[in-house]
Amino acid sequence: MSVIVTPPIFLIFLFIALLIAAYRDVKTREVPDSLNYCLIVIGLLGSLIIALENSDLSFFLEHLAGFGIGFAVGMAMFYGRQWGGGDAKLIMGVGAILGFSYANLQLPEFLILLVLCGALYGVLFTLYLALVKHRRTFLPAFKQHLRTPIVHRLRITLVCSVLVLLAVAIFVSWPARVIIGFLMVSLYLLVYSWIFMNAVERNILIREYPVGKLTEGDWVAQEVKVGKNVIITAKNTGITLEQIAQIRKSKIKKVIVKEGIAFVPSFFLAFIVLLLLHAIFGSGWLVRFFFS
Repeated sequence: MSVIVTPPIFLIFLFIALLIAAYRDVKTREVPDSLNYCLIVIGLLGSLIIALENSDLSFFLEHLAGFGIGFAVGMAMFYGRQWGGGDAKLIMGVGAILGFSYANLQLPEFLILLVLCGALYGVLFTLYLALVKHRRTFLPAFKQHLRTPIVHRLRITLVCSVLVLLAVAIFVSWPARVIIGFLMVSLYLLVYSWIFMNAVERNILIREYPVGKLTEGDWVAQEVKVGKNVIITAKNTGITLEQIAQIRKSKIKKVIVKEGIAFVPSFFLAFIVLLLLHAIFGSGWLVRFFFS
């Protein structure tokens, strides 16, 4: 097992890189590939140099394992159409910098915090888009969305489910009634959260883009044809420069693009929380939290 501690310079560089990436993602919706590649190179090459200096190759293998985990997570999120290519490469860089071993659990800790911070950030950012930035157009659209057939049927199903749970609650004891009450509240929150998010996606995130504004990696939400040739399918994982060139040569003026939420600030928030938890509870807080 490696006894080499991850150099503070690694963490300082990661802090600066995530701060820059978060700013660029909010400002331009893109994370520079050069920044991501720098993280990967510094994590792997830096750990290799340190491992050779200390005659301990396991330190390099830890960071290689971290990169491998980041690669797996990034590819899963990219092909699941949850992240763009920049986000996927960024998690690979984070993995290469933090590393992973039984003694070094910073990467699993970061991933857990990323899920939590990402969920909170996603909810707050979506509320900002719907109720602040696009309030005048979204609220009328949301009222119309509630009247669509699929949403109407879903709301009726929800009411029927709650009535069934209330009927069951009459015949059970108080502890069971508390659980049923929790289930009813959870059902309402889950269903209306889905309705709200679906309305945000349809009315805010899916928009017409002039072909001239397309950039590599944009998610095209509808199939694009030039004549009988399908250039882009609806299940694409991001438009390529070659596809953009083909569209620009055609007579197509606009395409439907699904904008993603600028998610990289969640990376920065998760890293800040990780540093705070390590400062307060020390390393190994994850194991103590789950197994103590």
